[in-house]
Parts: sequence; structure tokens; C-alpha cells
Amino acid sequence: MKDVWILDRSEREAADLVRALPGLAYSVHVWSDPRALLAALDERRPDLVVLEHGIESMTPVEVLRAIKEVERRLPIVVVAETTSTRGAIESMREGAYDYLPRETLPGGLEDAARRALSSDGRVIRTIGSPGPGDVTDLGAIVGKTPEMIEIHKLIGQVAMTGAAVLINGEAGTGKELVARAVHYNSNRRDRPFVALNCAALPGDSLDAELFGWTDGGGIEAGAGRFEQANRGTVFLDEIDRAGLATQGRILSVLESGYFERPHARTRTKVDVRVIAATDRSLVRLMKEGHFRVDLFYRLKVVSLFIPPLRDRRPDIPFLAEHFLERAKTEMKREIEGMSPDVVDLLESYPWPGNVRELEHAIERAVALNRTGVLSPEDFDVFEAAGEGAPATPDEGRAAGDLAATVRAEFERLAEAGTPSIDGAVVSAVERLLAEEALARVGGNQVRAAQLLGISRNTLRKRLTGGER
Repeated sequence: MKDVWILDRSEREAADLVRALPGLAYSVHVWSDPRALLAALDERRPDLVVLEHGIESMTPVEVLRAIKEVERRLPIVVVAETTSTRGAIESMREGAYDYLPRETLPGGLEDAARRALSSDGRVIRTIGSPGPGDVTDLGAIVGKTPEMIEIHKLIGQVAMTGAAVLINGEAGTGKELVARAVHYNSNRRDRPFVALNCAALPGDSLDAELFGWTDGGGIEAGAGRFEQANRGTVFLDEIDRAGLATQGRILSVLESGYFERPHARTRTKVDVRVIAATDRSLVRLMKEGHFRVDLFYRLKVVSLFIPPLRDRRPDIPFLAEHFLERAKTEMKREIEGMSPDVVDLLESYPWPGNVRELEHAIERAVALNRTGVLSPEDFDVFEAAGEGAPATPDEGRAAGDLAATVRAEFERLAEAGTPSIDGAVVSAVERLLAEEALARVGGNQVRAAQLLGISRNTLRKRLTGGER
């Protein structure tokens, strides 16, 4: 029988966590004092620790670090009452096996416990405590939808590994912010983060910008981005726009750490982490002969997809609040908040420019507002949508858009090497239907299930990514 320890504020508070674990399979012990739990580790070791994020006497990060100092291989699942970008990243970076929103109980915790305790129950998911990291502005990666929580967790997992990361997503979704989050949560955080948009320069100029340049006599004249980022991170946005020759030189750096400047007599050695991003399908570009297959597989050690804003509408109010608070501070404006009409319009507008467009819309509204409360009249994007009214969610889910979404999801899963594309796509569509039904009936799960013709339990499983 597996021994599971739960750390929560009290036994009463831990009741939901206990009920999520099948009683016959686990021996469960509840702790309310993290120091008592840490002291008990000197005498015996559990198979799993479930840590409630709301412990007051010590922060979750402090508890995680302390447990990992005693037993690095002990799996820890963090359950968060209120999920946050920073909480998910820090929990995974510090060695948590998983980070779960409390609303996913009981199925989420039961599944995480089963996975963590598979084999010998000593699974290492991340590489332990790297010390504090920071991202000064998480911006576009703010969000509480399941897709964004998974991104936050993945950032925390991969940050310290040094692995190359390939980020895919539409323009304006926040790919560079994700790359910065990976860098500033890694052991390279005190070294340079150097970003370059490969679409901004033609072939020869891009080569010089990346690898430096010399005059015709071999005298070195300038360092490129790879040298500037030595011992740090290079972020190559729109990597698909680089020519095949430049792709070959990037591949050489990834494989050997060396490169040569044009006309130079010696090779240059660098130690850099490469994070690349694209808004196009590299699989399709490879088939067309426009992208190197060997570079693709070197870049996609870890693949990460950022969904467009229209596919994560529940995150819009959080993002809007984030940008509003920042704009108020920067512009020194006294704005109390947004009217309910604004929130409704923000959630229904399709945001073709994604998070970047939302950010600029909030900034403009703050700059022009005269009343102290943002109203629809402060936003020009709604007027541009047609007769002052934005597209509705139903219009945004027309058959053509659905087909395009399925095709895009298929391409993403194919690139990621997902073993069951059919099941993954069907799950994504079912979750989308569940979210739309909930939005239509004001969040009432019983009415949403009736609208879809399914049971309430099935609705919940689709919303949390459980079995169909």
C-alpha cells in the first residue's frame, strides 16, 4: 500500500484531497504543520506528498525546497486554490511532479497520484531546486485556462534543462515572453537574453547579425548575436524565414558550439541555449524543401504551442486587468476599472491580433478615457469589427473556422509526435463545445449538459481533459 502525505491547513480543509484518493490503494496521513512534516521525513519517507498551495507558515516554494533537500526523488503534487502563472512556473521549477487547480478534483489529483506512483513511486519530473528566478513582466502568458496552465508547468519543467525549445503560435500570442520566462527561470538567468526576428533581415544581413562580420582582410569587426549571448540564451523568432544556408550554420552551432565568421581565419566557440519560434507549420515547410529536417529535430527537443486568444476567452478578463494596471501606472492615470459592458465586449471580440492587440487596445482606452471608468466608447476595435459590434462567439465558430482550427491542431500534434492524434483532436473539440455551452447558459453546468445532450459528469470530464 502506498503511503501518501497531505499537507493542508487542517484535516477539515484536506477533506477534498483525501476523498480524491482511493482509500483501498493508499494510506493517507494529513499534516497541517509543514515543519512537523519535514521533521517526520527524518524517520520515514512517504511515497507521495500532496501540498496544498495555501499553507501560511511557509510558502509552497519553501516547503518544496525543504522536502527536496531531504529526498530529491520524492514526487510532490501541488494543488492550488487559486492558480497563477508564477505559482505554476515556480512549483514545477522547484521539482514538483505536477501542479493542479483545485477545481480539477477529484479526477485530476487521482490521475496525478496514479502517474506519480507508477513503477517504484520515485519518479523525477524536474531536476530540483535551481534557486530563485524572476520574470519582471509575464504579460501574455497570464492565464488560468487549462492550456495556459500546461504552458506554465512546461516552462517550469524545461527551464533548467538547457534543452532547445521550439515555440509555435500565431503572431501576437506572446512567444517571446514565453522564451524570456524559460531563460529567467534557468541557470542562465544572469547572462544575456538576446532576441532576433529572422524575418527582419535579408539573407546576408541575417548571417552577419547572427554570426558577426569581418572586413575583407579577415580583421574582426563585430560580434553577432550568438557571441553577444554567450553563456546565455538566443531567441530566434520567425526561424522559418531564415534561408537554408543560414539554417545550416545555426545547425552547426547547435551540434558543435562552433561557427565561423565570413572571411575569418578561426572558428569561434560559444555556449548558448537556443529557443526558436514560428507562426507557420515547419512540417509543411520541410515537405516543400524550405526548412531543413535536421535543424527541425534539433530545435524541437521541447515543443510548445501557444493557443490564440480567441481559443482561450476565459483568460481575456485577467489579461485585460493586467494590462490596465500596467497602463495606469505608466501613464499615471486614475482609472477605477472597466464597465461590465466592456468585459462582455472584450470576451466576444475575436482579437485577430491576439494578446498584442488586446494590450494596445487597453493602452489606447486608458490614454483617451475621460470618465475614470473604461467604457465601450474608449475602444476603436469594436467599431472596426462592423457597425460598432464585435463578432460574437457563435459567429467565430462558423464551420470554416472550425475546419481551420482542426487542421491547425492536427498540424501541431503531428509536429509534436503525438501518438493518438484522433483522440487529442476530438478531446479539444469536445472541450470547446463544453466551454461554448457553458458560456451560452451563463455557467450553469446542468443546463450546459442538457444543451449538449450529455451527462453533467461527462461535461466535467471534457472541461478538465478527462476521459470521454
